[in-house]
Amino acid sequence: MPLDGYGWEPPTHPSLSDLDEAEYSLLMDYPEEADYYALLGLAREPAPTDAEIRSAYRNLTLSFHPDKQPAELREAAQGHFGRIQEAYETLIDPRKRAVYDLLGAEGVRREWARGGAIGIGGEAERQVGVKAQTPEEFRAWFLETMKRRERRLVNSMVQSRGSLSLGIDASDMISVDEYSGDVFFHVPSPQMSSYAIGYSFRAPFPTPEVLFGKEEVGDEDEETEGESAGQKTSSFSDEPETEISFNAGFSGTLKQNYREVKLQMQDDSIVTRAIPLPLLCAGREISLGASVNRSFGDVASMKGLLGRRPFRFLSNSAVAVNASLLPTPLLQATLGKAFSPIRGTRPFQVNTSAIITNSLLKTPPILAVQVTKGVGERKHAFCSWSSGTIFWPQVFEVLFSPIARLGADTDWLVGMSAFTQMSQFQVGLISTPKRPQKALAMDDEEDGEEDEEDDEELEYRRLRKKDHDEADVAESWQTVITATPAIAGLSLTYARNIFNGKAANDPVRSEWSSEGHYSLPPAIEPRSVRLEIQSTVNIDLSLAWNITGMRQVGRFTRLGFGVGIEGNRGLVMTASWSRLGQSIKLPVAVCPFESANADAAALAVVFPWVAYCAFEFLYNRPRERRARRRAIARRQKQLMKLVPKKRAESQQAIKLMADQTQRRQAREESQAGLVITKAEYGHYPSSKKANDSPEDSEVADVTIPVAALVDRGQLVITKGTVKFHILGFHDPAPLLPKKLKIWYTYHGKEHYVEANDSEGVACPMRTHLLFNES
Repeated sequence: MPLDGYGWEPPTHPSLSDLDEAEYSLLMDYPEEADYYALLGLAREPAPTDAEIRSAYRNLTLSFHPDKQPAELREAAQGHFGRIQEAYETLIDPRKRAVYDLLGAEGVRREWARGGAIGIGGEAERQVGVKAQTPEEFRAWFLETMKRRERRLVNSMVQSRGSLSLGIDASDMISVDEYSGDVFFHVPSPQMSSYAIGYSFRAPFPTPEVLFGKEEVGDEDEETEGESAGQKTSSFSDEPETEISFNAGFSGTLKQNYREVKLQMQDDSIVTRAIPLPLLCAGREISLGASVNRSFGDVASMKGLLGRRPFRFLSNSAVAVNASLLPTPLLQATLGKAFSPIRGTRPFQVNTSAIITNSLLKTPPILAVQVTKGVGERKHAFCSWSSGTIFWPQVFEVLFSPIARLGADTDWLVGMSAFTQMSQFQVGLISTPKRPQKALAMDDEEDGEEDEEDDEELEYRRLRKKDHDEADVAESWQTVITATPAIAGLSLTYARNIFNGKAANDPVRSEWSSEGHYSLPPAIEPRSVRLEIQSTVNIDLSLAWNITGMRQVGRFTRLGFGVGIEGNRGLVMTASWSRLGQSIKLPVAVCPFESANADAAALAVVFPWVAYCAFEFLYNRPRERRARRRAIARRQKQLMKLVPKKRAESQQAIKLMADQTQRRQAREESQAGLVITKAEYGHYPSSKKANDSPEDSEVADVTIPVAALVDRGQLVITKGTVKFHILGFHDPAPLLPKKLKIWYTYHGKEHYVEANDSEGVACPMRTHLLFNES
């Protein structure tokens, strides 16, 4: 939804008690900033030509130029003419118009000011050839510049990912009687038992130009090349850059030790006390490694080695190389590529990898293959196989023995020690959440097709509502069967959003893309909870499960709580916090594995659930609704205070354009053309007949402003135009649905048309033309 002063559609329910979040968003984004297209009487789609912009400006100059007005209207004309001139200077400049279409008038002023993209000290001054670009090239350059600025802003907030997990042992909190099975709660004495710390960061992989230097071009040659090539020196590359990622981790146990101390009391008695010592931090596992990732596009068009065979096979593929030093040396190479055996069918995504974990004189590389294919809407089937560690046959030991005799130990050749991994086979089915589809533009139709259009629009809205409901739920599931030589099992995962509102798992959406700018809506929706259930059943019928709920509490912050059976730790409750890649987890063991039963697990799940529901629906959401209603009431008061001022400005504009408009209407009448006899714009509280005078309604007379828009016997107000931004209009009823009613004569016959704020107007209508011809 555009938020820059155009394309606004008013709410249909003005009652504060019935407002939902979407209507609240519309109310809070009331378009106060003038729409330059409406101000000049131009259509936004299709884009006006330079000749049309100049013609509209000249026509308005006849009515609003201060030098052509009497002394009593000169000051009013000066204010209106200043806005008209600003609109003209913005739209006639292709670069300013491109920025205005994306960011509005405030965006134009910001980007042309000091520090803006086109202002003093901005990106345009540091890049050669921007001024020589065509409008299409400039728009692409500006979008890429804003994308880079957005990425720099995000990177300034966080440039790495970190995780901290601190295990707490409170297993004495819940106990189960081994004979009766009754569950008892106790005051726990928690102790820290384990920890895990992880850290990673990504950076662009150094290019050969950076590593080995790049030949610099002289200033004169660079300037000449920029003048002639234009976009070539200032264009951007869509080819993704190679990234390198470093990661490190450290985990272990925390143990509390005590020292016995003998103390002599005043009565000469000796007492032995256990004095706690600082926690002993024992490292159980250390990890350290790095990975390099690169995606390839159409390598056939690339220059150099990649454009030649056999490297053309890398076209539209991705390559990753992972290296690990700890806990065991490892080198892994992965290649991913999509294949379509039959043209026009869904492709197979094939990922192949080779892992070197030992000396190649001892074991061959571990090979792995995964094949994924879409089998339906949002459903994917996959199958993966890993060979595991396989030792060379004895015959190869004879062949390798001469190499082995070169040194007492050949492991130093590759720096790797013995490592074994079991083979594995997996097959599964995944269903991903449904994403909301983009709204399709619906063109206005003539009156003769109104009934059909209404039916289509109702069906369109019904389908869109269904899509949005399914997208809000974001239901997903996964089924995986895993088999190894030691164990086999079935794992099930199911996730969905519960309670209505903004999903907790929605990624932070970028406002910029290669197509345009998409303003983020204000965060006024209630928050839903992302519920995820995981369960694993092994071949020996042992069961492990985990239930997790996550809720977004800020734009970048999420809180979560989970309950489950985790291996030998028993029943574990886990609280989590995450923000921009940084996460903290606090798993608390509340019941030993031997004592955990169905009753204890049910109580551990039900109690937090009931507590959260009570907080959410008895306190949090009523508080948010009251806050929204107070904000809307304040907004309404602010806008109502501006109505007298806006009404006076519109009346001044009507006086200034009256003479020119009446002369043009007289010419139309002499030619039996389009003559506007009456026009009204405002809020009509109840349906009335076309010729009735509205009672208790907030309506403005806009006959002159509408007549001023008549050009060559036609009146066109395009869909999406903010009507109260047209010269001579004002908003008599802010935040309420309004209509524009027009009475006109054409070829001596009277006609009537009306349109809501979201609808366009075209006079004379097609049915009226056919009627007059007959």
